[in-house]
Amino acid sequence: MSISAAKQAKYDKVSFEPDAKVPLADKWCLGFTAFATGVPWVLFSYFLVYFYTDVIGMSGTLAGSLMMFARVFDAFTDLMIGWAIDRFNLRWGKFRSWLLFSVPIQFVLFIMVWTALPDTTTPMQMVISCIGYGCYGAIGSTLCFIPMNCITTNVAKNQDERASIVGLKGLTKNAGTLFAVASFMPMVAFFGGGGQGYFIVAIIFGVLTTAPVLWCFIMSKKYELNADGTYREHLREHKTETGERLSIFQQLKDVVKNRPALVTVVSTFLLYIMDAIRTGTVVYLYDYYFERPELSSIALFFNIGVAVLGALAFRYIIRFFKDSNRAYLAVMVMNAAMNLIYFGIIFMVGRETAGQLMGIGQPLFIFYALCGFMQGCQSVFPDIMMPQAVDYGMWKYGRSQAGFVFSGYGFCLTIGGALGSGVLGFLLDAIGYSGTAATQSASTVSMFPVIGLVVPAVMILVAALIQKFYGFSDKEHAKCIEEIAERNGEA
Repeated sequence: MSISAAKQAKYDKVSFEPDAKVPLADKWCLGFTAFATGVPWVLFSYFLVYFYTDVIGMSGTLAGSLMMFARVFDAFTDLMIGWAIDRFNLRWGKFRSWLLFSVPIQFVLFIMVWTALPDTTTPMQMVISCIGYGCYGAIGSTLCFIPMNCITTNVAKNQDERASIVGLKGLTKNAGTLFAVASFMPMVAFFGGGGQGYFIVAIIFGVLTTAPVLWCFIMSKKYELNADGTYREHLREHKTETGERLSIFQQLKDVVKNRPALVTVVSTFLLYIMDAIRTGTVVYLYDYYFERPELSSIALFFNIGVAVLGALAFRYIIRFFKDSNRAYLAVMVMNAAMNLIYFGIIFMVGRETAGQLMGIGQPLFIFYALCGFMQGCQSVFPDIMMPQAVDYGMWKYGRSQAGFVFSGYGFCLTIGGALGSGVLGFLLDAIGYSGTAATQSASTVSMFPVIGLVVPAVMILVAALIQKFYGFSDKEHAKCIEEIAERNGEA
């Protein structure tokens, strides 16, 4: 079949050279993938327990236990999908093929999560919603999240270009969080509330979150395939010297030897535990310590809004420190310091004065909002460190480890978040908190700032200590990219 000159020219423009620039439209396409993968989990985090208890009629214990179990199961499917991505070369591309599979699966399962059919027994509603939630995380989201990250790694080889893309991802992720939190429940009410409202709004959000995935599937074709449909050279299947496919055990062994990947996965795992503890404690701080429950949502809104700026600014922080890992370490230390300063101010002024200073526009309210800057900046760094670790694996072993590396990233995200929620519950029990009690003891209330600020700060510093052993600078990475390009005849 003949290939038109225009189509051939489009594919010829793609460059994998170390200094290659990524077109702005392609950057925005990759940026919006964070909206697609992030918004569903924001909705689950904020509203799913309420949907289970108040619409379907589950007990709170059952709802929480079910969500915990589903997330743990999701962690193991991450590894399976990662292995499949590295092992198979499918018709539509190395990574993008999996996006195509994920779109209908995500769309249907997301709607199932929010389905409470009329004239249906409560057990049946529970089964439909729970199967939807469990399979959405374990199959639908996994089929999308891991290859999405692989695609970013494949599209951009230059660290500055990746930083630009990751900054856009941070922007759309945080903007998506604001949009989801602000619009979901009002939209449910607009469409009649109850099961009907949730079902209609689920369809709307299902469309909004799968559209960027389809866009990425279309855009990434030229980065994975040649104009005639064959694979790009660096994505073709790699075998052993005897011509056999690599075993899963050999692949795992090679990934474990990838120190940059292993270090970043472990440090990120701790950071996700930390984040679950930190964010989960916010409502307790405002309800019981500051005694300003009406401000918790407003404060979170401003905190997340400033986090958008932090996500956009992180590439300039990298330039300032002249190395990605050095910048990451500095941001973690500054983030921990801001938490400790926040705690120190609260401790010195006392509980009553701290509550007064948490009013809108007051000093502590502003400081909490500004804490979002470092939180937003820190949150996007793994998205630039993990692709660098993938390149290290390609340089060292001559084959892609993207699937396994990003499955490890997905694993730490899933298990870290689930474990963080469990640790928070343990800490609440340890300080004597009781959700059924009319009031909490003074000693219990005094511990909320420790759990919400000091514990996260300590965990950030431990993660920074681990990340210090990353051992792969931007200069070394640039040399690796040049060598990889020479091997593939692209330099």
